[in-house]
Amino acid sequence: MPEKNEIEIHFSGTLTEEHLHIYHQYCLPTWLEFFSKYFKWLFWFYLGLMIVKALRIPGYIPVSPALFYDIFILWLLSRKRQIKKILQSNKLIQGNFSGVAREQTLFWDNHLYGLSKFSWNKILKYQEAKNIIMLYTGINQALIVPRSFFNSEEDWQQFRQLVADKVTKK
Repeated sequence: MPEKNEIEIHFSGTLTEEHLHIYHQYCLPTWLEFFSKYFKWLFWFYLGLMIVKALRIPGYIPVSPALFYDIFILWLLSRKRQIKKILQSNKLIQGNFSGVAREQTLFWDNHLYGLSKFSWNKILKYQEAKNIIMLYTGINQALIVPRSFFNSEEDWQQFRQLVADKVTKK
């Protein structure tokens, strides 16, 4: 039972494709994230250029750096499809999550695994992006806590402050 002055923040919800996409985007290396964010339009330019060259020069096989760039961009675009497959195939992330954040611990309840208790000092780091907090418990393993899991803006802000006070930011 928590003490009268102890913070206790309840949250619950279901992860969506958008939440997983944001998480996977932040798992990318920095240079890859930069390219995926700012150079998507080059894919269409190089693809068009290769088509024009192929139509103008008979027997032309488009082997150039542009081809490798196009393959790279196609890989980035296929991530959305992969995320959809992950969400559909992994029963652990399909159900409802709930939890309670307290001054000393974070309780995380998963419909299949049951209740997990995390001491704040066991959480390696956190990242915040687009109304989502990712609490890393291992390499590329995180508890994803979106804003939509909270009943009020006050609870969300209180949770953000608690995480900022207790966990190292990436």
